[in-house]
Parts: sequence; structure tokens; C-alpha cells
Amino acid sequence: MEQQNDPDIWVLTGTMNIATRILEMIETCREEILIAIPKAGEELVKQALPKLRHLHDKGVKATILTSDKFDKDVIKGLSKLATIKIKKGLFGGGIISDKHNVVILLGPEISHSNASEIIAICTDHAELSGFAKEYFEYLLKDTEDGK
Repeated sequence: MEQQNDPDIWVLTGTMNIATRILEMIETCREEILIAIPKAGEELVKQALPKLRHLHDKGVKATILTSDKFDKDVIKGLSKLATIKIKKGLFGGGIISDKHNVVILLGPEISHSNASEIIAICTDHAELSGFAKEYFEYLLKDTEDGK
């Protein structure tokens, strides 16, 4: 279900809808992709591996920020395709493709509520995308390299 709040901002619900949107963003990326993914998104990362491999082969610059709780074998596999950074206590997630397409993931592990469904905010709004990129760069501070 996609609900339009503004011409530049959409709210997505449902894991499949969100996964589809994220995989589309990965597929259409041309220059740079920034991904922040908590432990809860580990399965989605595994699904996205072939698409991430394709981006790597196209020469797209990829940076992935993961939780310190991520499986070490997954991190090892990702490190062949992207720059991996590990942040202790990472709980939020999102993706920025080519500096203007953004998905911010919100879910029960983020809000500490009893809700069980993940929600995503998607935008190509220039100012929100700029803020998301600045925040991603802020999160990269105090990280460890993943290998």
C-alpha cells in the first residue's frame, strides 16, 4: 500500500512493498549508494546481494553501515562489494541512491512500540535527501571497518 502525502514524499507499509522499493533503488543506482541497515534487515541484505554484486561490477561506489550484531560471514561477503562500516548500537536504517532517492526505515525495533509492521518513508525531495546524506555521514563517525 502506497500513500502519497506530498508529491515528493511517500509512506510505504508492508515488508514486501518496502523490499521491492529498496531493490528497485539498488537496481537503478548509477553512481553511489549509501545503506544503513540494522540487524533486523539482515535477510533483506542477503536478498540484495546479487543486485549489490551487479552495482559493484558497474563501478558504483557503495558504503554499507551495519550493526555490530550482524553475522560476520555476511559482513565478509559484503566487504567484497562495498566499503563496510560497523556501528555499535545501530538501530535505524535507510538507503540513499545517487544522492537523491531516499528510503528511511521505521519499525517496531526503532520506535520501541508494540507495532509489528515496518514502515518506510520514501522521498526524492532535494532538501530531505540532503539531510539524509548529512545524517548518514554523521553516523559514519565512530565506526569500525568491516572485513
